[in-house]
Amino acid sequence: MKQRKVDPYISELRAGQRVHGVYGVQRKQLRTFRDEQKGYYLDLQLGDRSGSLPARVWDDASSVKDSFDEGDVVRVKATVQTYRGQNQLVIDEIQALDEESVPAERFIAASPRPVEQMQEELWQLIESVEDRFLAQLLTEMFGDPAFYRKYTLAPAAKKVHHNYLHGLLEHSLEVARLASRGAPDSGNLNTDLLMAGGILHDVGKIEELACVGSIQYTEAGRLLGHVVLGFRMVTARLQNIDGFPQSQARHLQHLLLSHHGKHDYGAPVLPQTREAVVLHQADMFSGKASQAAITTEKARKKGSSWSGYDQLLGRSMWIPDNCSE
Repeated sequence: MKQRKVDPYISELRAGQRVHGVYGVQRKQLRTFRDEQKGYYLDLQLGDRSGSLPARVWDDASSVKDSFDEGDVVRVKATVQTYRGQNQLVIDEIQALDEESVPAERFIAASPRPVEQMQEELWQLIESVEDRFLAQLLTEMFGDPAFYRKYTLAPAAKKVHHNYLHGLLEHSLEVARLASRGAPDSGNLNTDLLMAGGILHDVGKIEELACVGSIQYTEAGRLLGHVVLGFRMVTARLQNIDGFPQSQARHLQHLLLSHHGKHDYGAPVLPQTREAVVLHQADMFSGKASQAAITTEKARKKGSSWSGYDQLLGRSMWIPDNCSE
């Protein structure tokens, strides 16, 4: 049997290897053996930033399952075995760890853009806002160290687009730039409002998503969603700024509530101002471009010239760099 390596990444694991490692729990399900007299086993998916593997707890699964939850970080002692051509971890011991003991960066991929570069750009965009009330709102929100830390670390989604650490920051910068600078010159659009809306449109995701061993929805995220959470967060800040114009506050709130564009996409209201329409289109552009990039990159790494069918894009993607001709 291969020598045990302490805390190897998933991508480093090989068949026959003994493992003493730390991973995030991406899935947990108690299943019945085919022979029901044998009772239950625990079906897991464990992962880190390098990938994921199925894992099994064969013994005493009913009691073990209550010792950790999906999204937790766990330390395991296990053996890598091959089943139907795929590696899996057969776990002897598993223990939940304090989430503070291991950084999220070990388990969740990060934005390809350096976070320091994006943070600098964020402050440049905030400083470009000329309206004093919107500037005060942004400065006070991002001047809060706890809020700033959560915002700049958070992903923008669990699976769909910008689904990695600092993804919210990357996506919001894209939307703010597209909305405020890419809007048509005609129409006298309020570019300061578009800038604020672009930066804040997904702010509720810092409460909707949790990043420990993997990206998971919080209870508030499941019950309320990031649109409502973000609306409440920004509204609370608006109420603490003396003299903030009511019509402008209402317009910003409308941008937050309508940025998904359609009721079917989770928008409580449809975009009903020119700024709201532009913000929605910028949000869609950034999200779809990221989704296409993620799908294309997966196929590129496999050396394929076509991706699999992407349900959300509604198509397969061609990767011309992988073509032989």
